[in-house]
Amino acid sequence: MKRIFAICAVLLAAVTAMAQDGVKYYGIKSGTIKMEMDMMGQTITNTIYFDDYGAKQATSINMMGMDMTQINKDGKMYLVNKGERSVQEMPVQQQQINYLALTDEVIAKYKIKEIGKETIAGKDCTIYTAEMSQMGQTVKTTVSIWNGIAMKTVADAGGFGISQKVTEIKEGPVDAAVFEVPQY
Repeated sequence: MKRIFAICAVLLAAVTAMAQDGVKYYGIKSGTIKMEMDMMGQTITNTIYFDDYGAKQATSINMMGMDMTQINKDGKMYLVNKGERSVQEMPVQQQQINYLALTDEVIAKYKIKEIGKETIAGKDCTIYTAEMSQMGQTVKTTVSIWNGIAMKTVADAGGFGISQKVTEIKEGPVDAAVFEVPQY
């Protein structure tokens, strides 16, 4: 079970924001994003709460009987397993690709290519491909971006795939408590 948890963490890190405080990743200050994820033949519903233009994020994940939250803030990622009442702190090894401010250096580093357009949840998106390394794994992604937000992502880490798609997005304030790391 811990191996599955670790693999899921790698893939979630690849397809969710690994933001730094003070950096604008999204064109929206705060909000809530509901997503459906397909992983290992299971559909998992995630809710992402974000603030400060994506610098802070908390992702609620319910999968395989585990109730987890991934909190990204202050240059760290915290994996909270509510059922086990445990917190695993990890340094952020890879920052999110900032699609609002792509530079030639970032495009070359991650082999980013714009490949088309599509509409997801009523939002006009630009489709990109990219490659990045996460915890020793090369992750290849195809991502549809709207306003800096990954509206749809398909990722492959050495044959282990994951896909997710936004089903709903709401702009507006988020309770600061969702970004607090529990002290078990």
